[in-house]
Amino acid sequence: MARRKSAFVVEVEPSGLRWVKSSVSASSTDDCVELAISDAAVMVRDSKDRSGPRLVLAPAAWDGLLNVL
Repeated sequence: MARRKSAFVVEVEPSGLRWVKSSVSASSTDDCVELAISDAAVMVRDSKDRSGPRLVLAPAAWDGLLNVL
């Protein structure tokens, strides 16, 4: 059985949106993404540019992306 990696919270916005990234990324700041999940969307951002652009996907689109990776 594969070991599932955990995630940790890196920021909570005033709106309550919680941004997380993999615990594997904790020791490295290179090439990391952070996720925030709400009922309406899954948001992805670059951990090196938290105020930069975000990819916003509907939950079904996020599931589809994960299925092809």
